[in-house]
Amino acid sequence: MSFSNVQAVVLAAGKSARFNTKKTKLCHIICGQELIAYPAKLLTKMHIPTICVVGHQKEDIIATLACHDIPNITYVEQKDAKGTGHALLCSLPSTSAEHILVMNGDVPLITQELLETLLEKHMHEEAAASFIISHSFSPSSSGYGRVVKHGESVEIVETKYNPDAFTESNFINAGIYVFKKSFLDQTLTELAPDPTSGEIFITDLIGAANAQGSRVCTITAPFDTIRGVNNLKDLWAVEHIKRSELITHWMNHGVRFIAAQNVYLDLNVTIENDTVIWPGCILTGNTHIGHGCSIGAYSCITDSTIHDGALIQPHSVIINSIVHQSAEVGPFAKLRSSSVGERAIIGNFVEMNRSSAGARTKAKHLTYMGDTCIGMQANIGAGTITCNFDGISKHKTVIKDRAMIGSNNALIAPITIGKNAVTGAGSVLTEDVPDNAFSVSRSPQSTRDNYSETLRHNTLAKTYPEKSEPQEQAA
Repeated sequence: MSFSNVQAVVLAAGKSARFNTKKTKLCHIICGQELIAYPAKLLTKMHIPTICVVGHQKEDIIATLACHDIPNITYVEQKDAKGTGHALLCSLPSTSAEHILVMNGDVPLITQELLETLLEKHMHEEAAASFIISHSFSPSSSGYGRVVKHGESVEIVETKYNPDAFTESNFINAGIYVFKKSFLDQTLTELAPDPTSGEIFITDLIGAANAQGSRVCTITAPFDTIRGVNNLKDLWAVEHIKRSELITHWMNHGVRFIAAQNVYLDLNVTIENDTVIWPGCILTGNTHIGHGCSIGAYSCITDSTIHDGALIQPHSVIINSIVHQSAEVGPFAKLRSSSVGERAIIGNFVEMNRSSAGARTKAKHLTYMGDTCIGMQANIGAGTITCNFDGISKHKTVIKDRAMIGSNNALIAPITIGKNAVTGAGSVLTEDVPDNAFSVSRSPQSTRDNYSETLRHNTLAKTYPEKSEPQEQAA
């Protein structure tokens, strides 16, 4: 069904007072995406032009949505916080479609199917107003308006000002409406402010429609599809639901989660079948994990690509990097803006930063590689460090194919180690090493026979001089 005669109004002007945070709740992130982006992107997907009513921290909300591909959105400012009805009134001059879909900006679980059902029923019934209700006994729904039916009419009662409504009905108002534009033009300006708060409520439009004898429709939806976010506890609950949906999706596509309840997964992460995700993993950003991989426990992967058959051992951190087919990383490895070649091994306590390791290269223990380009089939000894920073600038190290770097080497960049070259353990290298050469740079060993006791005595004398002085004998 086409919705070319529909415009949407997203209410995003609230102060988020119950969050007790400096940042508006609409810019808080769940599963890698800001709250406000969920309804905005869904409406874009449905090709429904959108008006976003902003107020509190409007610059942050506008900047947030500017980071997403939302081409058909305009902004209207609510300068005075006078309620949801006043916010809708502020947007009214910018509306022109026959039907106006109104929703809050904090409903990340809403689905396209549900909005389509609401719009279709509203149009089919030729209703003046339609809205979504939900059946809920949950204590977390106590802040929602209650829907009370009186014969053919429907009333929304705000529990904030009428606590008895909580016991009268278990149907709640989801805060998602569709109105005829003509009904809004006729009725919205006539709504009176609430005598207690001075606010104008959208919910009063339902009472006005009843008073006019106009048609009011409702559809029922599960609470977990329409629940909003009013505090940090709600944010946690909604994120848990969204993350569970994502994990279930990937399970249905052949991905195994050993302990799904302990995995954090972002919206834009993609995973291919026969991959195993172990407990405690954090997968965020634009991350892709290929077929047949194993992501070890408590690994963190952000904005990275893990190719087929790769093995990520526990406690590895991978950021903005590429791990090629059948490579192995970790445990306790860290990659930043780096690339690990096919069947290469980056082992325990190895860090790569802006570096690349070619196919079948091995750096298995206790190594730092910064601004380093390593060829194929090279071997990097334990304890090797590429010294890339001179206090002012970063410099590059090149280690060519099949080079063997001895343990505990310090490579002072800029430096190149040639093909098939070998460096001796403990070397501090400051000059290039040619292809096929052997290079060693360390102080000569000195051994003094029978000197250890003298050394200990001298050390003790320097450290505790009073203990080394002769003691006077008693008379």
